[in-house]
Amino acid sequence: MKFGIMNLFPVSDGASDHQVLRETLEEIELADRLGFDSVWLAEHHFSKYGILGSPINFAMAVAERTKSITIGTAVLVLPLHDPLRLAEDIAALDVLSGGRVVIGVGRGYQPSEFAGFGIPLEESKVRYKETLDVLRLALTQENFSYHGEVLHYEGITTYPRPFTPGGPPILQGTVSPDSFRERGAIGEPIITSPNFTPLGIMQKNYDLYRAAMAENGFDVTSYDLPYMQQVWSGESEDGLREAARAALNYYQSVGKVIPGSEQAMAKERAYYEAVAKNIQLLTLEQTLTHGGNFGSAGQVIETIEMLRDQLGINHYIGWFRIPSLDRKAALRSMEEFAAKVIPHFRAQEPVAATPERVAG
Repeated sequence: MKFGIMNLFPVSDGASDHQVLRETLEEIELADRLGFDSVWLAEHHFSKYGILGSPINFAMAVAERTKSITIGTAVLVLPLHDPLRLAEDIAALDVLSGGRVVIGVGRGYQPSEFAGFGIPLEESKVRYKETLDVLRLALTQENFSYHGEVLHYEGITTYPRPFTPGGPPILQGTVSPDSFRERGAIGEPIITSPNFTPLGIMQKNYDLYRAAMAENGFDVTSYDLPYMQQVWSGESEDGLREAARAALNYYQSVGKVIPGSEQAMAKERAYYEAVAKNIQLLTLEQTLTHGGNFGSAGQVIETIEMLRDQLGINHYIGWFRIPSLDRKAALRSMEEFAAKVIPHFRAQEPVAATPERVAG
């Protein structure tokens, strides 16, 4: 089991943009020292909901301040990017970090972000596909051409070339059952953040993914299966409820930015409207039981073990800096997790056999 941290880069009341960026760098350095395996950076635009517009630029600073932690994006909103410039930046990050890069990508969902960049939301699907196609070509081939519906390139090579042969792994943000099945069928790595999705539905989704991989000859045991979740680990009842309250505040803020516009396709609009309705009905008690992983180290361990056994996940990513949660409380939780939760799972990992000495 691998363990990561995630940050949305929100600006809470009373905080400054400068403070959020500097403190997040410090928290990532701490996570590196504590033995976390990965850090994941979110992309958002034009809102205090998340102020990091360029995760790759920020990741350059992370690469220079850390030694071993893998640097991931969760996720880059591909339709908003020029794929060639993105490939150049990803390759430079891969070189500077010595190959410690994983790229999570997604299609995006906020109408205001697309409107701000002058990109029609209804073009997001085709732009996502073509940007992903070109990004992969640029990272894997030294000379390529591409002619799609929107993007056209002829005889292009991007520099620098990646440190990792073939470029860093690319994970696709995955939500719907159809997406789990389709990506499993072609062996595509995935990343998901199933806020308030019932465990039974998530189990079906992961089962669809694994079954599709097996049917098409892919070995799922060789893949990372990441799972993101808000986390608080501690012994205080007051701290527990404070974390759940912060999580509830966050979910209510999400309800204000998810799309319900006419621009969204009918099927997607219905999905997001259902999410928004569920958030409006959310209570503190429901957040405590279904909104994340909150409790003592033992309780947090039990939840992760359940997710591992029922979903097959092997990379657990915690949102410790829940927006509006006191920073000191979040850091204490992260330290508690590193001191008690991670060692529990490390102790279960098989120890590599020591080669026998050859008699001389």
